[in-house]
Amino acid sequence: MPKTPAITVKELQTHEEWASMFALIKHQNKEMTKKEFTRLLAEMRPRGYRCIGAYLSGELVGIMGFWISFRFWCRKYIDIDNVVVDEKHRGRGIGRKMLLWVEKEGRRENCQMAVLDSYTTAQKAHRFYFREGYAILGYHFTKYL
Repeated sequence: MPKTPAITVKELQTHEEWASMFALIKHQNKEMTKKEFTRLLAEMRPRGYRCIGAYLSGELVGIMGFWISFRFWCRKYIDIDNVVVDEKHRGRGIGRKMLLWVEKEGRRENCQMAVLDSYTTAQKAHRFYFREGYAILGYHFTKYL
């Protein structure tokens, strides 16, 4: 029986690694252009946005962004953002490996809590987060300005 390649999770560091995440970001943001992606990253990264990638045989198959911040209700927290696993690689534990990596980083940074937003229509993602011990504590309201 052939051995399944190992999944490697690491923080993105190089310009090439950051640029490679565009294809996965496009999965959740269909209208995003490469130019807008580049502009947003240029604004987000200096404000503390970080990202990890999951690699399978050297191919980027998953990404998970995160920020570390503070709010009165949860104190210091790690905010998980832009969780995407390539559709053809789902069900292999990639999302779980990335989540464990980010939670470990949150503990290392002395965060009290991990938080995330999920689209109301993403039922498969909700099942995944519930399985991993996350709970819905409230609503996230939005208003376009």
